[in-house]
Amino acid sequence: MDLDSLPRSAGGLITFGRSREIGMAASLLTARDAGDLVAVRRGVYLESSRHARLTHVERHRSQAFAVAEQRPGVVFAGITAAILLGLPVVGRVPDEIVVLAPATSGRRRNGVKEIVRRTAEPDVTADGIATTSLIDTLIEVARTLPVLTALTMVDAALYVPRFDTATAMCTLDELRERFDALLPFPGSRRVSVVIERATHLAETPLETLSRIRIDELGFPQPELQVEVVRPRTGRIAHLDFAWREYGVWGEADGDGKYLGNARRNGDRRSVAEIVHDEKQRENEVRAATKWACARWDWLEAWRTAPLRATLLEAGLPIVRRRRR
Repeated sequence: MDLDSLPRSAGGLITFGRSREIGMAASLLTARDAGDLVAVRRGVYLESSRHARLTHVERHRSQAFAVAEQRPGVVFAGITAAILLGLPVVGRVPDEIVVLAPATSGRRRNGVKEIVRRTAEPDVTADGIATTSLIDTLIEVARTLPVLTALTMVDAALYVPRFDTATAMCTLDELRERFDALLPFPGSRRVSVVIERATHLAETPLETLSRIRIDELGFPQPELQVEVVRPRTGRIAHLDFAWREYGVWGEADGDGKYLGNARRNGDRRSVAEIVHDEKQRENEVRAATKWACARWDWLEAWRTAPLRATLLEAGLPIVRRRRR
């Protein structure tokens, strides 16, 4: 049957209730029985072909939209709110949908985790879904999730792009002010650790992951986004990581990052031209600084050992015992 005739709600979901209201309940059930629809939650469906292509993050988002259909007025929190607000996720995506409890105590039921309300007024996304405020969301994520997941989100919220007029989603001062206002609360020490390690200088989640791995491996703490004047062109190169004392600089993601940045900024150069220009950039930085360059990608940082070998080969020493 033509699935396009079925009514859609936020996230492209198809609900039995809305279909029944317009006399299409039988059509929905026929599509479901034929395998054209998959139940996201009871009475809430998505096309099977689309559902099969969803990432873990997209699947969590669809689940959240389905919960919103079943619970009018629900306010999402924690990791679910972070996903709905568009923050990047590094690490495992929990199966449970997180919402604010309507009462004074939390509970878990039917794949939904209710947490105690400890927040300011909620925000409303472009899809009309209510979430806890960005800052309250970040604090809850830092309180409950691994440091890598939380720090990646906080860094992303603090980051100010260099190449356009966009502003940060929030500032570190705003985050600290809200944190102080909530004290004392369970998990505050975990939140404090994330806030102290956060920066507005991480351009990508890979840079956050790299910073964590560099610290875990016992390498010296790097400077971030160090500016170097390119001698041939006079343009400014921003280095992801630099260790002046040791004559080493590091670039996370290599060519992939520059291709992505170019495309986001409407760059019309070909892939070959972009790669050539980045190689020229690297050569100019080497000429200006005399530093050795270490490059790594996502998989090398995630596995840790390849990043360690890359940094050691560039001449960066390990200065303390590895953190666990």
